[in-house]
Amino acid sequence: MVSYEAYTVIHILGIMLLLLSLGAYLILSMNKSVKGKKLAAITHGIAILIILVAGFGLLARIGYMSVNNWPLWAWLKLAIWLILALIIIPIKRMPNLIPVLWFLIPILGALAAYLAIYKIDF
Repeated sequence: MVSYEAYTVIHILGIMLLLLSLGAYLILSMNKSVKGKKLAAITHGIAILIILVAGFGLLARIGYMSVNNWPLWAWLKLAIWLILALIIIPIKRMPNLIPVLWFLIPILGALAAYLAIYKIDF
């Protein structure tokens, strides 16, 4: 069985990979560069998978085995990760949003961290 601490490290690794890939994709899209986009997109997909698997593992380790009893903070975190999973689409299709997304992405990451650390249930 994987420990809580191991899931946490894996989850954080996924987050770092996600932010790295999105930053790279933003810069490559801004410069209209094709080289490197595939690697950034692949890293993005792997990062999302790691984040979700480790996140579900963390939820199970703290006693939330069923979706039926998830607290609001867990649902909000899941929504944030799904937004960050899909945010690659507007980066591709709406390059005029890149400056806004450059600041929005870390804000969403910080919000997810805040929810995880304080586990605020509204």
